[in-house]
Amino acid sequence: MLKRHYDKIIAGCCFLFLFANLGLASTAFSVHQPYIVAIPGVGDSGGSLILSVRTAVSLLAMLFVDRYYSVLDVRWGVFLATLATACGFLVYSFAGSLPVFLVGAVFLGLGYGLGGMVAVTYIANRWFAGGLGAMIGFASMGSGVATIVMPVVVLQIIHATSLAGAFRFEAALAAAVGALVVLVLRNRPSDLGIDPYRPAPDAGGEGKRGGKRSRAHRPMREAPAGEHLLLMASMTGVGIFSCCAITYISVLATSNGFSPVLAALLVSIAGIALTLSKFVTGELFDHLGGAAATAILFAIGIAGYVLCCAAGLGNAGIMVAGAVLMGAGISLGSVGVSVWSIDLSSRANRDREIRNFQVAYAIGAFISNTLPGFIKDAVGTYVASYAAVAAVAALAAFIILRYYLRYTDRTAAES
Repeated sequence: MLKRHYDKIIAGCCFLFLFANLGLASTAFSVHQPYIVAIPGVGDSGGSLILSVRTAVSLLAMLFVDRYYSVLDVRWGVFLATLATACGFLVYSFAGSLPVFLVGAVFLGLGYGLGGMVAVTYIANRWFAGGLGAMIGFASMGSGVATIVMPVVVLQIIHATSLAGAFRFEAALAAAVGALVVLVLRNRPSDLGIDPYRPAPDAGGEGKRGGKRSRAHRPMREAPAGEHLLLMASMTGVGIFSCCAITYISVLATSNGFSPVLAALLVSIAGIALTLSKFVTGELFDHLGGAAATAILFAIGIAGYVLCCAAGLGNAGIMVAGAVLMGAGISLGSVGVSVWSIDLSSRANRDREIRNFQVAYAIGAFISNTLPGFIKDAVGTYVASYAAVAAVAALAAFIILRYYLRYTDRTAAES
């Protein structure tokens, strides 16, 4: 009976390690930013540098992630990555200067790069022969749940103890997740003597071993090398689009006169929208197809960015609406990139393409995490960065939609 439902345990493991390695280390981390940039010797530029070091290390880790998992496989690889996340928060808890924060950022970057969406996509490709979008969407909710819950928890701990106390709590939480995952995660269905999971043909919710893949997933015709490079560039744009939204919304709000409490609330609101949207996005990809899901989510996210550009008006309602729409749209950064990397690659090169899509996305995250603080120091506002990201997102949407329209093979037999 346990083996029949082990696909749910696998999805739960993915949910948990994304909670730790992405949620704690990335999206939920923005609630710490106002406190970190206030430390003497850190400032806005230093805050951006901490984020950029974490992102740069995660990018370098992704370049070798396929070799990393070829040696350790997913179970032990994810465990060590989650321990790196725990070490990063532990180092942060002793930080009183920028150099120590940068050391902690190195560990968090390793956890993010080695224990993030690449690992989830590998597991999904091995364990799920259908319903990939729904599985990835559910697993991705882990980082979203961290974005909802942790800002409130962290604020309470900071007020009750200190910033260092909050970091130590997060270190212990990440270590506990790593221990649990290594106990129950399995690399492949064959490790338990079972077949990959497939949803029932009628998509009625009860899974079985067998069935057909969703009709929304159509094979793609081979695209010229130049078109593929353009697609990779759009993944970089998706990284910029997805990572700036919540990472900087807290300091966007406080720098425009909103209270730290409202700033933390905006992070949580965006996290709620992101979490709910991740599951819905997976269903959209499974049932509507890549082009329709892409268009809908980009439109929603760009609208949110545009509203946040009005932060200087001091209207809390506009900021809340912007947080909701941005949170919903940036689910493309996790669910979209993972589904695209499976659908738009050949089976023979799939592991390498999964890595390539995530590396291109990570380059965008690096750009997004690095520039806003420096732009703010140069022009005096984070609004300029949000306006620029909205334009980048529109261009990325155009490239991806054009790729779908040009290279979807509408006459080929469905797999």
